Amino acid sequence: MKFTIEQSSDNNEVEINIKCGQIIDEKLQKLIDQIRLYSFSIVCKKDKEIYQISLKDAYYIESVEEKTFVYLEKEVYESNLKLYELEEQLKNTSYIRVSKSIILNIEKLQSVKPLINGKLEANLKNNEKILINRHYVPGFKKKFGI
Repeated sequence: MKFTIEQSSDNNEVEINIKCGQIIDEKLQKLIDQIRLYSFSIVCKKDKEIYQISLKDAYYIESVEEKTFVYLEKEVYESNLKLYELEEQLKNTSYIRVSKSIILNIEKLQSVKPLINGKLEANLKNNEKILINRHYVPGFKKKFGI
């Protein structure tokens, strides 16, 4: 793989070009998906103010009583998007559904512990704990590489 970076004051924005053969393998696809996630952000609100939140910074997204919340390291924001809409937009990124109401960013995962009932407990880098429901464990293991 050849990697080139060109810096110039003439560039107004970051531009990424990927040149490859006819087939995009799994590793390259993951890299492309992560680049897309880096540039993906959503409009959220907190305390009657509007913010542009980059989803690479989010730890998880949760739906509670028909409201969607985006959890960062220490802050929580509300989004007008539905959880299923975000799940669709984030499918091929580091996000994965871990319960009926939560999509987890596995980039923010510190460790995973199996529980007696077939569930997993995810310990995040900010020391929050998220339960991964039994129904979602196989998909989580596949995505996480367990």
